Amino acid sequence: MRAICLFLFLLILVSTADAQVVTEMKKLSNKKKLELDTNGWKKAGLFILNVNQSMRSGTNNGGESFLMGINSILNKAVHHKKGKYTFDAYLDLELGLVYASSYKKFRKTTDRFDLTVELDHRIGNNKHLTYGFLGNINTQLFPGYNYVSDFHFKVSNILSPGKALISFGLDYKDVKKKSYFSIFITPATVRWVTKIDRDFYPNYKFGVDSFHKVYTEIGAYITAHYSKHFSEKINLVSRLDLFSNYKRNPNHVDLFSNNILSMMFSKKFSCNFVLDLLYDYDVSKQLQLQQQMGIGLRLQL
Repeated sequence: MRAICLFLFLLILVSTADAQVVTEMKKLSNKKKLELDTNGWKKAGLFILNVNQSMRSGTNNGGESFLMGINSILNKAVHHKKGKYTFDAYLDLELGLVYASSYKKFRKTTDRFDLTVELDHRIGNNKHLTYGFLGNINTQLFPGYNYVSDFHFKVSNILSPGKALISFGLDYKDVKKKSYFSIFITPATVRWVTKIDRDFYPNYKFGVDSFHKVYTEIGAYITAHYSKHFSEKINLVSRLDLFSNYKRNPNHVDLFSNNILSMMFSKKFSCNFVLDLLYDYDVSKQLQLQQQMGIGLRLQL
């Protein structure tokens, strides 16, 4: 009888302890889910390296005897959320070079540095709408030359032109498991256009007056970012910027669009298509287009 009573007592004790453990595990699980839903980091990015090479010898039909091209792209996005505050940062780097036996040195084909930082605060209980500050700087890192001309005169350099802006506005975000969309809109933006290269200083260039290094603009600004994982092997990253300068030619809206479509055919190699569109009335009166396509290394960051 004592053995039976002792067995029943131990059974009740074990059952009670098990129920408490299950309850605590459920609480802990809910706490972790809550933390992940409301606070945390999300990072995404890719690195692309395309290389092509050709060589010919003993032929009479013309052409370069040796040609090699290298193009690299770094695209990185970081998102952080804590309570009603969100932080977003976007970094875009592009550098392309080509070497031909006729001129026996590397020439730059593309060069871009672009950094955007946002700090936002959620409006009420709205999960998508926030307000806050945005800062951006974009330029090239190395001198650029006009190779069409026989003189190969310089047309750009680091921060020549360079553009930096700061703005306060509304931001709409839609974050999903396989896609990300953000659009920031503001009617009040201050943008500085720089021309610090000494060779350009005496001339009117990039919208900056002669013997001046900086021109200040005030205008409306829109920037949108979109990324989509169509599958494990197909990825799209797009960006669109629009700016209208109230002080000069507001009807000529500056446009910049960057689009990267990557289709992987192995774990580390993919076919990559890049399309850039640029329109700046102070730099060129026509739409500038740059397109690249190649097969090369792709790494997820």
